[in-house]
Amino acid sequence: MLIVAVDPGLSGACSVLDHNGLRVVFDLPTMPIPGVGPAAMVQKKIDGAALKTLLLKHCPPGEPIHFVIEAVGTMGGKNNAIQTQGSLLRSLGAIEAVIECLGGSPTYAHPQTWKKFFGLIDSALTDRERKAKAMACARRLFPNCSDFARVRDHNRAESALIGHFFMKAVA
Repeated sequence: MLIVAVDPGLSGACSVLDHNGLRVVFDLPTMPIPGVGPAAMVQKKIDGAALKTLLLKHCPPGEPIHFVIEAVGTMGGKNNAIQTQGSLLRSLGAIEAVIECLGGSPTYAHPQTWKKFFGLIDSALTDRERKAKAMACARRLFPNCSDFARVRDHNRAESALIGHFFMKAVA
């Protein structure tokens, strides 16, 4: 069985895992939003057709697949612009639609649950430190993977961790 794990968002990522470990990890494909003005805060959206193509490429026909997506929602506070939250939920909907078109039905991994599994919940950590800790954890679990090299690869690391969490704690 394959596990397809998604850390949603415009800078999100997708990982495909099996009993041997991590098969592939890739950034979620995006495209410009047609007709959006240059002053818009959000300029891109998930490219559903490209995501479907990537999933079909990395998930052989006939092989059972379980999809798991990080559960995201809206948050309060001054630093969470409504456009950003809308974009995140739009991305989630696009990912869900692609999965459903492929005949899947996703499971949702709540951030507090999977992050606690890996010891990533610590109120003393800054966001940057938490991301670095997630990257280090992913590098330990998947030492042969070179896809966690850049600072901005934290979403790739998190998608792989979500998949690993699902395989070990849920499936």
